[in-house]
Parts: sequence; C-alpha cells; structure tokens
Amino acid sequence: MRYLMLVLSTPDAPQDPEGVPAIEDWVRDTYGAGRAVLGDRLRPPADAVGVQVRAGEVIVTDGPFSETKEVVAGFDVLDAPDLDEAIRIAAAHPMAHTGAIELRPFWPLGLEETPTAARATRDRRRRRRHRRVPRRVGPRAGCRRTRHG
Repeated sequence: MRYLMLVLSTPDAPQDPEGVPAIEDWVRDTYGAGRAVLGDRLRPPADAVGVQVRAGEVIVTDGPFSETKEVVAGFDVLDAPDLDEAIRIAAAHPMAHTGAIELRPFWPLGLEETPTAARATRDRRRRRRHRRVPRRVGPRAGCRRTRHG
C-alpha cells in the first residue's frame, strides 16, 4: 500500500535534540530498500500559489494561506505492506524527532485497472508532450490575482 508521508516543520521543535538520524542515512536506507518511491523538499509557504475557479473565472492567490503553526516542509511517497511498517519508516525520519510526520494512505480511484483508462492516460500524456500551452497568468489570461496574508 502507498502512503503519503507529509514532513512537517513545527515551531516548538526542540533545539539540537540528541540521537537524530542523518537525513542521508534515512534516504539511503528507505529508498535503497524500495520502501519510498518519490520525495522532495518544498519551498516555503510564501512561495505558494492557490488556484480556484469560481463562476468560470480562475482566481490565483499568492501565499501564505494558512494560519497554522506547522508547515509542510516536504513529502515522501512510501510503499509499505501495512500501516505498521509505514509508521516504522516515518519514525526513523529525522523530522519525527524535530518536527512532525503525518501519514495518509492513498485512496486509489481504480482507473488504472481498466485497459480503456490506461489507454486514455497514455494518449493524454502524448498530447501533452506535443502541445505547447502559454503559461500566462493575469488579467489577459482571464485570471484575477490576489495576495493573501
């Protein structure tokens, strides 16, 4: 089963705690064993952009958005046989010692199970590769841009 492991930075993180494993060791052990398939750090909330469509209008809002104290600092997609193994992997991550980890099980749509859906996905990817779409954001592109926070 796959789990999204959200790596959270918290304001109440202990200063220089003892026994925190090195991130390089966690990455080597977890990815080397095939227990993680994708992961990366995320830019700070100030670099985030929100996108909504309301009454056919695209509204783009500059971040940060939430008033929470925890910040999603990164993520990993875990491939674990069960929740117990996912918890063991998460507990070994350095941010479990200095921040927080949230595990969310994937909830597959089941679309990949049908040959028709697989063919449609493949065709969409091909079309995307061969098509160039301008990336304009703003009044000319039918967008309204707002700043939050």
